[in-house]
Amino acid sequence: MPNSLSWLSASAVIQLVLIAALVAQWRRDRRCMHLLVRERAGADERTGALVHELNQPLTAILSNAQAAQRFLASGQLDLQELRAILNDIVSDDKRAAGIVRNIGVILQDSAGSRVGARDDHGDNSGVRKERPQ
Repeated sequence: MPNSLSWLSASAVIQLVLIAALVAQWRRDRRCMHLLVRERAGADERTGALVHELNQPLTAILSNAQAAQRFLASGQLDLQELRAILNDIVSDDKRAAGIVRNIGVILQDSAGSRVGARDDHGDNSGVRKERPQ
C-alpha cells in the first residue's frame, strides 16, 4: 500500500508540474499575441500617416501640372510663371521621393523607428494657385 501511495503522490506532482508548465506557456503565448497585435496596430497607424504624407505632394504635383496645362492653353505665355510652376512640380516630386525613401527605411526597420518625412508646412501650401484670366 505505501508503494501505491507514493506512486500516486509522484503522479500528482508530475501532473501539477505539467499543468504549471502549460499555464506558463499559455501566458507567454498570450503576451506574444498581445505584442503582435500592438505591433500590427502601430504598423497600420504608420501606413495611414504615410499615405496621407504622400498624398499631399502628389496632389500638389497634379494641381500644378493642370494649372500649367490651362496656362499654356490660354495662349498667354509668361515664361517666369511657367518656370515657377515647373519649379513647384520639381520640389513636390522631390518631397514625394523623400517620403517613398522613408517608406523603404520603415519596411527595412522592424522597430519602425522612422516615420515619413514632413515638409515645412505640413499641408498643401506648395500648391500653386492658377492665375486669374
